[in-house]
Amino acid sequence: MKRIYLDPADCEKDGNNIYIKGSSSHYLINVLRMKDGDVFVGFDGSGYEYEIVISSINKRALYGTIIKTEQAVEMESTFNIVLFQCLPKGHKFDQIISDVAQLGVQKIYPVVSSRVIPHITGEDVAHKKARWKRIAGEASKVAGRRVVMDIEDPIKFEDALKLPSDIKIIFWEKSTTPLKMFFHNITKLKQATSINIFVGPEGGYTDEEVSLAEKYGISNVSMGKRIIRVETASVIAVALVIYEMENLED
Repeated sequence: MKRIYLDPADCEKDGNNIYIKGSSSHYLINVLRMKDGDVFVGFDGSGYEYEIVISSINKRALYGTIIKTEQAVEMESTFNIVLFQCLPKGHKFDQIISDVAQLGVQKIYPVVSSRVIPHITGEDVAHKKARWKRIAGEASKVAGRRVVMDIEDPIKFEDALKLPSDIKIIFWEKSTTPLKMFFHNITKLKQATSINIFVGPEGGYTDEEVSLAEKYGISNVSMGKRIIRVETASVIAVALVIYEMENLED
Protein backbone atom coordinates (compact mmCIF):
# COMPACT_ATOMS: atom_id res chain seq x y z
CA MET A 1 0.00 0.00 0.00
CA LYS A 2 1.41 3.39 -0.98
CA ARG A 3 2.40 5.79 1.82
CA ILE A 4 1.87 9.42 0.74
CA TYR A 5 2.73 12.75 2.36
CA LEU A 6 -0.33 14.98 2.56
CA ASP A 7 0.35 18.67 3.01
CA PRO A 8 -1.92 19.82 5.89
CA ALA A 9 -2.75 22.93 3.87
CA ASP A 10 -4.25 20.67 1.18
CA CYS A 11 -6.48 18.65 3.50
CA GLU A 12 -9.80 19.27 5.19
CA LYS A 13 -11.07 16.59 7.60
CA ASP A 14 -14.62 16.30 8.87
CA GLY A 15 -14.88 13.27 11.09
CA ASN A 16 -13.81 10.35 8.90
CA ASN A 17 -14.33 12.30 5.70
CA ILE A 18 -11.33 13.94 4.04
CA TYR A 19 -11.11 16.40 1.16
CA ILE A 20 -7.71 16.65 -0.56
CA LYS A 21 -6.77 19.42 -2.98
CA GLY A 22 -3.68 21.29 -4.20
CA SER A 23 -0.34 19.61 -4.87
CA SER A 24 -1.33 16.58 -2.78
CA SER A 25 -4.34 15.81 -4.97
CA HIS A 26 -2.31 16.52 -8.12
CA TYR A 27 0.23 13.91 -7.07
CA LEU A 28 -2.44 11.33 -6.24
CA ILE A 29 -4.52 11.91 -9.36
CA ASN A 30 -2.01 12.79 -12.09
CA VAL A 31 1.18 11.07 -10.96
CA LEU A 32 -0.04 7.97 -9.15
CA ARG A 33 -3.18 7.73 -11.34
CA MET A 34 -5.35 6.74 -8.40
CA LYS A 35 -9.05 6.16 -8.95
CA ASP A 36 -12.28 5.59 -7.02
CA GLY A 37 -11.96 2.72 -4.56
CA ASP A 38 -8.17 2.85 -4.31
CA VAL A 39 -6.70 2.76 -0.81
CA PHE A 40 -3.51 4.46 0.40
CA VAL A 41 -1.86 5.56 3.64
CA GLY A 42 -1.46 9.30 4.16
CA PHE A 43 0.63 11.11 6.76
CA ASP A 44 0.70 14.85 7.44
CA GLY A 45 3.57 15.30 9.90
CA SER A 46 1.29 15.23 12.93
CA GLY A 47 2.60 11.87 14.10
CA TYR A 48 -0.42 9.97 12.79
CA GLU A 49 -1.09 7.98 9.65
CA TYR A 50 -4.47 7.57 7.94
CA GLU A 51 -5.63 4.68 5.81
CA ILE A 52 -7.85 6.32 3.21
CA VAL A 53 -10.19 4.89 0.60
CA ILE A 54 -10.98 7.21 -2.30
CA SER A 55 -14.70 7.80 -2.78
CA SER A 56 -14.69 10.29 -5.67
CA ILE A 57 -12.31 12.31 -7.82
CA ASN A 58 -12.62 15.39 -10.00
CA LYS A 59 -9.97 17.23 -11.98
CA ARG A 60 -8.66 19.26 -9.03
CA ALA A 61 -9.49 17.34 -5.87
CA LEU A 62 -10.51 14.05 -4.38
CA TYR A 63 -12.77 12.93 -1.57
CA GLY A 64 -12.03 10.00 0.66
CA THR A 65 -12.99 8.18 3.83
CA ILE A 66 -10.52 7.55 6.65
CA ILE A 67 -10.97 3.89 7.54
CA LYS A 68 -8.12 3.66 10.04
CA THR A 69 -6.03 6.12 12.08
CA GLU A 70 -2.81 4.98 13.74
CA GLN A 71 0.07 6.61 15.52
CA ALA A 72 3.08 6.22 13.27
CA VAL A 73 5.98 4.01 14.29
CA GLU A 74 8.51 6.02 16.29
CA MET A 75 11.48 6.80 14.02
CA GLU A 76 12.62 10.05 15.60
CA SER A 77 15.77 10.57 17.66
CA THR A 78 15.60 11.49 21.33
CA PHE A 79 17.36 14.76 20.44
CA ASN A 80 16.39 17.46 17.96
CA ILE A 81 18.81 18.57 15.28
CA VAL A 82 18.34 21.98 13.67
CA LEU A 83 20.47 22.63 10.58
CA PHE A 84 21.46 26.18 9.74
CA GLN A 85 22.47 25.83 6.12
CA CYS A 86 23.95 28.78 4.24
CA LEU A 87 22.22 28.99 0.88
CA PRO A 88 24.21 27.44 -1.97
CA LYS A 89 23.86 28.22 -5.66
CA GLY A 90 21.33 26.62 -7.97
CA HIS A 91 19.17 23.76 -6.78
CA LYS A 92 21.69 22.33 -4.33
CA PHE A 93 19.50 23.37 -1.40
CA ASP A 94 16.77 21.08 -2.75
CA GLN A 95 19.12 18.10 -2.54
CA ILE A 96 20.31 19.09 0.92
CA ILE A 97 16.72 19.23 2.16
CA SER A 98 15.97 15.78 0.77
CA ASP A 99 19.09 14.19 2.24
CA VAL A 100 19.01 15.68 5.74
CA ALA A 101 15.24 15.12 6.06
CA GLN A 102 15.90 11.41 5.52
CA LEU A 103 18.63 11.48 8.16
CA GLY A 104 16.26 12.88 10.80
CA VAL A 105 16.83 16.66 10.98
CA GLN A 106 13.88 18.30 12.69
CA LYS A 107 14.19 21.77 11.20
CA ILE A 108 16.29 23.60 8.62
CA TYR A 109 16.97 27.32 8.31
CA PRO A 110 18.22 28.77 5.00
CA VAL A 111 20.97 31.15 6.16
CA VAL A 112 22.33 34.24 4.45
CA SER A 113 26.01 34.77 5.29
CA SER A 114 28.56 37.08 3.70
CA ARG A 115 29.60 34.61 0.98
CA VAL A 116 26.08 33.53 0.03
CA ILE A 117 25.48 34.28 -3.64
CA PRO A 118 21.73 33.61 -4.12
CA HIS A 119 19.50 36.53 -3.21
CA ILE A 120 15.98 35.56 -2.17
CA THR A 121 13.38 38.30 -2.29
CA GLY A 122 10.21 38.35 -0.25
CA GLU A 123 8.25 37.26 -3.32
CA ASP A 124 10.46 34.18 -3.74
CA VAL A 125 10.18 32.91 -0.18
CA ALA A 126 6.61 31.56 -0.26
CA HIS A 127 7.13 29.81 -3.60
CA LYS A 128 10.46 28.28 -2.59
CA LYS A 129 9.19 27.19 0.83
CA ALA A 130 6.25 25.41 -0.76
CA ARG A 131 8.61 23.46 -3.02
CA TRP A 132 11.05 22.75 -0.19
CA LYS A 133 8.18 21.50 2.00
CA ARG A 134 7.12 19.06 -0.72
CA ILE A 135 10.69 17.80 -1.02
CA ALA A 136 10.91 17.34 2.75
CA GLY A 137 7.61 15.46 2.73
CA GLU A 138 8.76 13.07 0.02
CA ALA A 139 12.06 12.48 1.83
CA SER A 140 10.23 11.78 5.09
CA LYS A 141 8.07 9.24 3.27
CA VAL A 142 11.14 7.47 1.90
CA ALA A 143 12.73 7.32 5.35
CA GLY A 144 9.54 6.19 7.08
CA ARG A 145 9.55 9.20 9.39
CA ARG A 146 6.34 10.14 11.19
CA VAL A 147 7.04 13.87 11.03
CA VAL A 148 8.08 16.20 8.24
CA MET A 149 11.13 18.41 8.66
CA ASP A 150 10.17 22.05 9.18
CA ILE A 151 11.38 24.63 6.65
CA GLU A 152 11.91 28.08 8.15
CA ASP A 153 12.16 31.46 6.42
CA PRO A 154 15.65 32.59 5.40
CA ILE A 155 17.57 34.14 8.29
CA LYS A 156 20.68 36.32 8.54
CA PHE A 157 23.78 34.58 9.90
CA GLU A 158 24.10 36.77 12.98
CA ASP A 159 20.43 36.29 13.86
CA ALA A 160 20.85 32.52 13.50
CA LEU A 161 23.71 32.56 16.00
CA LYS A 162 21.38 33.96 18.65
CA LEU A 163 18.86 31.12 18.55
CA PRO A 164 19.01 28.88 21.65
CA SER A 165 20.10 25.25 21.83
CA ASP A 166 21.82 22.92 24.30
CA ILE A 167 24.71 22.34 21.90
CA LYS A 168 25.88 24.57 19.04
CA ILE A 169 28.44 23.47 16.45
CA ILE A 170 29.81 25.29 13.41
CA PHE A 171 31.70 23.20 10.86
CA TRP A 172 34.72 25.11 9.56
CA GLU A 173 37.48 23.97 7.23
CA LYS A 174 40.15 25.78 9.31
CA SER A 175 39.12 24.18 12.60
CA THR A 176 41.68 22.00 14.38
CA THR A 177 39.11 20.31 16.65
CA PRO A 178 37.82 16.93 15.38
CA LEU A 179 34.15 16.37 16.08
CA LYS A 180 34.92 13.23 18.10
CA MET A 181 37.24 15.22 20.39
CA PHE A 182 34.53 17.84 20.88
CA PHE A 183 32.05 15.19 21.91
CA HIS A 184 34.49 13.55 24.29
CA ASN A 185 35.23 16.86 26.02
CA ILE A 186 31.65 18.03 26.57
CA THR A 187 30.13 16.59 29.75
CA LYS A 188 26.57 17.83 29.16
CA LEU A 189 26.03 15.94 25.90
CA LYS A 190 24.00 13.12 27.41
CA GLN A 191 21.54 15.66 28.78
CA ALA A 192 21.31 17.56 25.49
CA THR A 193 17.94 17.51 23.77
CA SER A 194 18.70 20.04 21.03
CA ILE A 195 21.68 20.58 18.73
CA ASN A 196 22.20 23.46 16.29
CA ILE A 197 24.51 22.65 13.37
CA PHE A 198 25.93 25.39 11.14
CA VAL A 199 27.23 24.61 7.65
CA GLY A 200 28.63 27.30 5.37
CA PRO A 201 28.11 28.14 1.68
CA GLU A 202 30.47 27.70 -1.25
CA GLY A 203 33.64 29.45 -0.15
CA GLY A 204 32.96 28.67 3.51
CA TYR A 205 32.70 31.07 6.42
CA THR A 206 34.94 34.09 6.86
CA ASP A 207 37.28 34.26 9.87
CA GLU A 208 35.17 37.11 11.20
CA GLU A 209 31.99 35.02 11.07
CA VAL A 210 33.58 32.15 12.97
CA SER A 211 34.91 34.59 15.59
CA LEU A 212 31.40 36.03 15.94
CA ALA A 213 29.97 32.52 16.32
CA GLU A 214 32.44 31.81 19.12
CA LYS A 215 31.22 34.91 20.96
CA TYR A 216 27.77 33.33 20.99
CA GLY A 217 29.14 30.13 22.50
CA ILE A 218 29.28 28.14 19.27
CA SER A 219 32.17 25.68 18.97
CA ASN A 220 33.97 25.31 15.65
CA VAL A 221 34.77 21.73 14.63
CA SER A 222 36.29 19.94 11.66
CA MET A 223 34.84 17.18 9.53
CA GLY A 224 38.23 16.16 8.13
CA LYS A 225 41.17 17.31 6.05
CA ARG A 226 39.42 17.42 2.68
CA ILE A 227 37.49 20.30 1.17
CA ILE A 228 34.14 18.94 -0.03
CA ARG A 229 31.10 20.30 -1.80
CA VAL A 230 28.53 22.07 0.32
CA GLU A 231 25.75 19.59 -0.47
CA THR A 232 28.02 16.73 0.62
CA ALA A 233 29.28 18.61 3.68
CA SER A 234 25.74 19.06 5.00
CA VAL A 235 24.97 15.36 4.86
CA ILE A 236 28.30 14.40 6.42
CA ALA A 237 27.91 16.97 9.21
CA VAL A 238 24.46 15.74 10.18
CA ALA A 239 25.39 12.06 9.88
CA LEU A 240 28.49 12.50 12.07
CA VAL A 241 26.56 14.32 14.79
CA ILE A 242 23.81 11.69 14.81
CA TYR A 243 26.40 8.90 14.99
CA GLU A 244 28.17 10.49 17.95
CA MET A 245 24.94 11.31 19.78
CA GLU A 246 23.42 7.86 19.30
CA ASN A 247 26.63 6.24 20.56
CA LEU A 248 26.33 8.30 23.72
CA GLU A 249 22.90 6.75 24.31
CA ASP A 250 24.26 3.19 24.37
